[in-house]
Amino acid sequence: MRGWRDAGQLAGLRTELARTQAGAERVRAEAIARARAADAAAITDLQQRLTRAAATTEDLRHALATATTGRVCLSADARRVLHRAPAFAAVPAPAAGPAATGPATAADPGERASTDADIAGWALDAAALYEQCRARIDAIRQWDEQVNGGAHGR
Repeated sequence: MRGWRDAGQLAGLRTELARTQAGAERVRAEAIARARAADAAAITDLQQRLTRAAATTEDLRHALATATTGRVCLSADARRVLHRAPAFAAVPAPAAGPAATGPATAADPGERASTDADIAGWALDAAALYEQCRARIDAIRQWDEQVNGGAHGR
């Protein structure tokens, strides 16, 4: 008699276990779907922000060409001193080809004087790099808020 009663309880426990596992699988699948959707949304937003920032930077670069005079404002000696700053040690050498324009000027070792156009271009490059970094951090924050409710940032 006891075996029949235990068999019934065992069957009930197996059914409950199967329901619990199915629920856990459903929760896991929903979490994965939320993470994928958040990932796609964050990447799309990041790409749009980077595209807008690049377009704005390019517009500003053209405007600077007319707003600067080419007057020397920083000597080669001063540039060499500045290039000893730790940040310049991490700047890679400029790549060859069309991708070598823009922030690659930061890798210049400072062997010549800088004009107002050089300094303005450097400031614009620094601002563009800052905006890229901010956009990436914002994309990570957006993803985290959608996936985890932002609980990790608190």
